Amino acid sequence: MSATRLLPAVPENWNRCLSTFSLCLFLLLVSAGCQKPQPGDSTAEKDDSPATSAEQASAKESGAPAETVAEPEEPKIAPEMLTKAGKPMTAARYKAAGNQLKQIGLALHNLHEEARYFLPSQEEHPEFYDENGRLKVSWRVHLLPYMDQKPLYEQFKLDEAWDSPNNAPLAKNMPEVFKSPDTPADSNKTRFRVFEGKREKNSEGDEKMTTLFPLGQPASMRDALDGTSNTIIVVEVGPDKAIEWTKPGGLNPAQPKAELGETASQIAILKGDGSISLVKKDLEDAQWKEMIGPQDFTRIDWDAIEVKPGQKE
Repeated sequence: MSATRLLPAVPENWNRCLSTFSLCLFLLLVSAGCQKPQPGDSTAEKDDSPATSAEQASAKESGAPAETVAEPEEPKIAPEMLTKAGKPMTAARYKAAGNQLKQIGLALHNLHEEARYFLPSQEEHPEFYDENGRLKVSWRVHLLPYMDQKPLYEQFKLDEAWDSPNNAPLAKNMPEVFKSPDTPADSNKTRFRVFEGKREKNSEGDEKMTTLFPLGQPASMRDALDGTSNTIIVVEVGPDKAIEWTKPGGLNPAQPKAELGETASQIAILKGDGSISLVKKDLEDAQWKEMIGPQDFTRIDWDAIEVKPGQKE
């Protein structure tokens, strides 16, 4: 007998069944692949259409950004508010600048009422002054509590320099009152300035103030021997003479006309008594010194030097 194992016989219809099963499986797979993706399917959220691809390619080739964010435009300054060198100041501009000078004057008088001087006393606050007798931060900073700006004032370290790590960043918060009508909105420079002088001795050894903002011990109203109505305390200079509003220091009274800069033909001023005026710029240095000096015993003929806004001299 042979040792070969005999395999069971394969049914005749087996091959036919196998072919039928394969065909059914193929049709089932094809049917599943043709189903439309459901809304939740991640493939449904993709848009690979030729139109979209073409648009993206076109934007890429042109260099155009996919999305642009419109930046806010800086407010434009009205023409009547602009400073035009050598030209008369408009009535609208003088009114605006005059209102700011009045606020500054009121704050100076309120400070004087409390401290008895136009600035903090060096005797009471020596830490506020440097070795040259100058405030470490501008007089404008010291006016903040009298301008409803006490929270800003309290952020300053008055015994540190104006550009110290603490004080320097605060310059960006310049109050509107220190901005001239045509100062850019994002500027931290002011054009409202004072003349800073020294106490000079005459031949008899007596001291004389050349301005109401002398270095060292500040001035008081009683130091205005000419009268506060005859003494300039603040002026609006040209754009080229603007400085950071927190920076101390003032204009040089030795050459007052040149210190005013490129202004209109008329200058807005604040007097020691709190009143404002518009005066001719084209005056002799001697006349400007008389208006600035509080102790030269002069009486100013304002009718001869005051002008009306827009008036040609």
